[in-house]
Amino acid sequence: MELKVDKRLPHHYIIGVAIKSLRDSNPGEIYLKYGPIYFTNDDVSRVQDAKILSEDKLFKTTSKDAIDIHECGSLVHNLWSLGISANANDCTIHHFSSEFEIDDETFETLVKVSNFGKGNKELLEKSKIRI
Repeated sequence: MELKVDKRLPHHYIIGVAIKSLRDSNPGEIYLKYGPIYFTNDDVSRVQDAKILSEDKLFKTTSKDAIDIHECGSLVHNLWSLGISANANDCTIHHFSSEFEIDDETFETLVKVSNFGKGNKELLEKSKIRI
């Protein structure tokens, strides 16, 4: 996963969105299933540095060691777990960047409103990523 990092938008959030099945009370409704996972530009830099170190041919380093050295294990684990779970549960993954911190409730509201608000649905569509 490559994230675009902008110094003006230091706060990042990843969410997983699912759709209710035909057996649910509101079939076809989308809802927030995972997240948000919060991280910063500094966290992105540490993960990128760990990736570079793990691919270095001269100083052979395992991925685990590179992650440990750059202290990004928690984020890597959370994103990896989210990717596996989202794939298994047929969810979409979305990335948002912001100049300020956003509370969890805002993401729940965004997803709920996207069921009937065209603007929010477009925002979700534009924020889709692959992990």
